[in-house]
Amino acid sequence: MSKVKVVLVTAALCLVIAGPARAVGDPAPDQHGLTTAGGSQVPSVAQGVTPSPTPTQQAPATAQPGASPEPTASPLASSSTGPAAQPSEEAAQRALEAGFAKGEGKAADLHGVADSLYKGKWFSAKAEDKRRCIVRKETGGNYESVSSGGDYRGAYQMSRPLAVGAAWMMQAEVRKEFGAEAVATVEKLRDIPTQKWNRYWQDRAFWTIWRNGSGSDHWRVRGC
Repeated sequence: MSKVKVVLVTAALCLVIAGPARAVGDPAPDQHGLTTAGGSQVPSVAQGVTPSPTPTQQAPATAQPGASPEPTASPLASSSTGPAAQPSEEAAQRALEAGFAKGEGKAADLHGVADSLYKGKWFSAKAEDKRRCIVRKETGGNYESVSSGGDYRGAYQMSRPLAVGAAWMMQAEVRKEFGAEAVATVEKLRDIPTQKWNRYWQDRAFWTIWRNGSGSDHWRVRGC
């Protein structure tokens, strides 16, 4: 063979070897990625590029057995108003005295030295011991007592004019505290002997006359 033929054969073999044939073990063309219209190649999974994971919705947490539930706010906030409002001490005492004025409860007890049933405007806690002393010295706590001459009556041994005067003096305050019905009771007292007044009215008459000590001259009792 001449040199020229050898060269041509050699060249032809080189062209065949340089062709697009893939070597053994080389991945198929579609495994290298996709080629875009502009000629650029998009990497595929086979080239080691991991695709972004699709977000998934997390399932709501379930309460574990025995676990205490989280506190939730009530749609209506409960406001603490505290206990029901109680009547004032003065109002409670006035309600009690309204019953005494009718002769109820302790007012019907006409014997014994005891706390004053009246504790209104003219009552004086400082003079209470003195009042009890006067009752004890005058009659021993007998609200039905009548002096030997009949001039002084009741636990405080009031004369008739003094008792009637006390009834007149009590009337305005009684109207303010208890109303017209109680005023009618006070009006009747002026016609009833003092020893027949219940304990409450006799105690009240005493304090109305005493008036913070201004009427103390009506009871000049030794030892009080």
